Amino acid sequence: MKRSRIRTHRLVLAVVAFAGIGCAADPPRQTDGGPIGGAGGGGTGGSGGGSGGAPPGPAGSLPVPPGPGDLPPPSGTPGNLKVLDWAGFKAAVTYTFDDAQPSQVEHYAELQATGVRHTFYVTSSNGGFDATFTQAVKDGHEMGNHTVHHCHADLSGCSNTASVPVSVDAELDDCNSYIISHLGQGAVWTAASPFGDSGWDTPDMSRFFLNRGVASGTVSPNDNTDPFNLPCHAAVEGETAAMFNAVIDDVDARKRWAIFLVHTLSPTSQNWYAPIDISVITDSVAHAKSLGDVWIDSMVNVGAYWRGQKLLSTATPAAAGGAQTWTWKLPTQFPRGRALRVTFDGGTPSQNGAPLTWDPHGYYEIALDAESLTLSP
Repeated sequence: MKRSRIRTHRLVLAVVAFAGIGCAADPPRQTDGGPIGGAGGGGTGGSGGGSGGAPPGPAGSLPVPPGPGDLPPPSGTPGNLKVLDWAGFKAAVTYTFDDAQPSQVEHYAELQATGVRHTFYVTSSNGGFDATFTQAVKDGHEMGNHTVHHCHADLSGCSNTASVPVSVDAELDDCNSYIISHLGQGAVWTAASPFGDSGWDTPDMSRFFLNRGVASGTVSPNDNTDPFNLPCHAAVEGETAAMFNAVIDDVDARKRWAIFLVHTLSPTSQNWYAPIDISVITDSVAHAKSLGDVWIDSMVNVGAYWRGQKLLSTATPAAAGGAQTWTWKLPTQFPRGRALRVTFDGGTPSQNGAPLTWDPHGYYEIALDAESLTLSP
């Protein structure tokens, strides 16, 4: 957005929030529903939200969960598959930043210094962010699709009016192409609907494996939340770290996933919408880390675990020769190289004929790409 577009953008979003479509500032309601790196992770030593090594793409590992690291493998009766919620953490938190706003570029150093991965939803026509967001990709953060012009799904009410939107397909595909060719991310896995317009949900399904909406709420393991209309907690103007901390405490108590939606970061001369001080982010991340059991990571990383867990948990095993085999099919655009953590009462788990190694933190780690898991006596 340029300065001439700020007033329209604020007005539309204000109307959305007033109508109850946007995310509320209250604690979320229940719904069914160095560098940083490691494709599945964001934690160190079980504290959650720490550092790793690779960007959030196809390779990497999940963070080390809290708890002891000297647990023996199970030796009971084979069976009773269980997937660990949130990779062995108690809860999960994701920070998302919409529109590729100048204030996000201005405060990128502080965001990077939090030591956790974030997701930036890019409106590609806004410009002025290439150098910073290219570095952000190298630092392990995720770039998601927020379309080219930030319009409603009928292509009305566009926040960026410097050029004319061509089609819904072009809004999504051209933004994807920009992220890949200009920012250096190998693929685009998640999106966020401009204005929370559910009309984007269907076209998103053929391009992404997750889409964030704006309805208020949080997410539970194995719930019926729509993966193409994920709820969030949207920051309102002047919101404090204490308010964010209350959301984090709520999901920690209820073992859920909170997704924060943030627009403008202050201080800044480019106040586009709903500004909050950068300290709200830095202080709330520090609070989440202090709990020791919260996984703080990007949408693609937490979301891949959440969707993968439901796929395996709802699969019915086939029995043959005393063994059980679970099979699943990954969604289109699901990121490669992702893992789940599982336990059994006993037995020998394997994938593609190779036995899995027990991790003394209390689980076997399975590869979702294999799309099958066998447990033998």
